[in-house]
Amino acid sequence: MIRFALLLIMGLLSVQVSAQGTMPVGQPQLPDMDDYLNKEDLPLNKQEWASAKMAYSIMDRFEQPTEGATGRIVFTYGASVPSVVCAPMQICTLELQKGETVSSLQVGDSVRWSVTPASGGGTTFIIIKPTDTALKTSLFIATDRRAYYLKLISRKENFMPRIAFEYPEDALKQWQAYYQAAENKKVEEQKKVIPETKEYIPELNFEYAIKGKARWKPIRVYNNGVKTIIQMPESMASNEAPALMVLGANDDQHLVNYRLNGDRYIVDQLFDRAVLIAGVGDSQQRIEIIREGAI
Repeated sequence: MIRFALLLIMGLLSVQVSAQGTMPVGQPQLPDMDDYLNKEDLPLNKQEWASAKMAYSIMDRFEQPTEGATGRIVFTYGASVPSVVCAPMQICTLELQKGETVSSLQVGDSVRWSVTPASGGGTTFIIIKPTDTALKTSLFIATDRRAYYLKLISRKENFMPRIAFEYPEDALKQWQAYYQAAENKKVEEQKKVIPETKEYIPELNFEYAIKGKARWKPIRVYNNGVKTIIQMPESMASNEAPALMVLGANDDQHLVNYRLNGDRYIVDQLFDRAVLIAGVGDSQQRIEIIREGAI
């Protein structure tokens, strides 16, 4: 590593000299990386070759980016290893997801590539700039949400000013939230329905007073705007069903059409006052039902 750094410094200081050897011309020349690498690679076994080919296939996988808002070039996260094309004297900006922060960042060629962070409006940006053309390296970014691996390529003029990602898991979360909201709504709606009759509670009027004492005293009374329903307790099953009479203005009793359906009296009209009567004489039991606001 020290030997490479020294050679790199020497390459940066070296210049081309004119035929007379007096005037420097041209630009400082960076050393060729191949000059400082071993000429031979280690041999690979069958499994290693298969893994290397697979990695190359993944790295070379094509993905058509899309045009996003405000000139962004948008890649689908996880679909491929995106290539970011940059140019000297130009800035490539990689935009992370809003609120996402960088934990670690590594660039393969940290000498000839400048990779720095910036932030604004709660969004982290990665600023990428090459120092020369015809460069190729890789970039790894670890964040508090995910990891990114990208290829960096430099050309003389071509560059990608703004790069961003779309995240399939976001769409999945949105669908999950949609289904959860629908399920929550269904549960809430079920709470508004009387299970035995499937009647929708918000459409019913429960404003009735029930007066009197009896083992079969109704649990509740309500109407749906057309019929009146009197729900009786389970104890009525072991007793004779009381008779239902509608009371007039002078407490006179009138017959009314009704039928028993399970534990409910279904009365074919609305009434202001009614009475349930069981027994005769001293053993008679009466329960009076009064619609609130009627008196």
